[in-house]
Amino acid sequence: MSDPTVINFDTPIFGGPAPNKIGKYEIAGLLGKGASGLVYKGFDPFVRRDVAVKIALQLSEEPRHLGGKDSPAASFFTEARAAGMLNHPNLVALYDAGMEVDLCYIVMEYIDGDTLQPWCRKEGPRMPLEKLLDVMARCARGLDYSHTKGVLHRDIKPTNIMMTRDGVPKIMDFSIAEINERKSEDGMNAVGSPLYMSPEQVTRQPLGPTSDLYALGAVMYQLLTGETPFFSPHLPGLFAAIRNLPAPPVEKKRPDVPRDVALIVAKLLAKKPADRYQSGKDLASDLNREYERLRQSDAQATRRENRDSLRGLSFFNAFTEIEVDEVLSACQLKTYQPGKLILEEGELDNAFFILAMGQAIVKKGDKPIHVLTKGDCFGEIGLLSNARRTASVVAASQVLALKINASLLDNLATDSQLRFYKTFTQTLIYRLTVTSARLSAATPSA
Repeated sequence: MSDPTVINFDTPIFGGPAPNKIGKYEIAGLLGKGASGLVYKGFDPFVRRDVAVKIALQLSEEPRHLGGKDSPAASFFTEARAAGMLNHPNLVALYDAGMEVDLCYIVMEYIDGDTLQPWCRKEGPRMPLEKLLDVMARCARGLDYSHTKGVLHRDIKPTNIMMTRDGVPKIMDFSIAEINERKSEDGMNAVGSPLYMSPEQVTRQPLGPTSDLYALGAVMYQLLTGETPFFSPHLPGLFAAIRNLPAPPVEKKRPDVPRDVALIVAKLLAKKPADRYQSGKDLASDLNREYERLRQSDAQATRRENRDSLRGLSFFNAFTEIEVDEVLSACQLKTYQPGKLILEEGELDNAFFILAMGQAIVKKGDKPIHVLTKGDCFGEIGLLSNARRTASVVAASQVLALKINASLLDNLATDSQLRFYKTFTQTLIYRLTVTSARLSAATPSA
């Protein structure tokens, strides 16, 4: 009988179906094919986790001894050695490596996600700039860690950067990595993916950390524009452009990209390594700065939009800009879809609401008793006494409501508090007057 742990040679490598098992790893199906191997989804029954199992496409003539240093098996295990030296949240983790008969395999972290490639297509959707800056900064930190350990990746490209379901980038495929202990000879070969190669890579010069950062710059360029910095249908023409031509400025293809972001890309794609970022750490620092600047700009824009929407409500007619900003800091702008409860009859709450957009229905039990529109207030008694709600309020359309909590109002400046409670009191008196008039009109005369 055959050993159940030994791979069946009836595999895609040999023209047949996938193996059922490699070593202790159960094989579920093919995930993809790279330059140096086939990658399967597997399962580790001991640790009980999904894994990715990569099998070498080429076999060593002496697999049990790994052959010479340039044998296919030795080259394949360079990936295992490089990845095994690294442990970083933005690098795919290596778990195991081994051999089954004549097959070499490595076992890696399984990423339930996709590569960056879908975000790089000319006609595809563009990644939001804030997200893009965060992804590139994380990749830069991953490369910085790799470089400090003496490992050059040499093949950074969109398909070698996986994105988890939570949006975390993971650099993978160290199959042509260069480890600082074995150099020179590899530097004489133009290895990598041509569209992302640095000038020194295409001219077969020694490589360094700036070569990987150049490739990351080419990926960033493509994420921003949908195009690689250079393209030619013929390899000599592509290599000539990479060596001699400046990359077309990002801002000419994407005028909406901030100038400082475009300058980061231009610096990454500089022809001379000395003119580029010298470390992933420095690059990550600049990317994080732009990320925070963009977030602050977005927050200010949102705050400005919120303030403008409040200025259109009669409740805030007498408030200054500063007072509106202070009230905004003490409340929440909440969106409710049609049919959603805003207030529930019988609940305890100390919040007061102002309808900023849409319509809502006041209900007593299941009976509608009033329709609220933009600018209307409700929940005033709750703000004053934390009493149980005497009616429910349900969104009739998409509703934007300002929810103001009594406890947060205590944090306002005295002038803002006085302005708020004066307006609140006037609103409450008006509501009571209208309610009283409606009751009188509904009461039959004696």
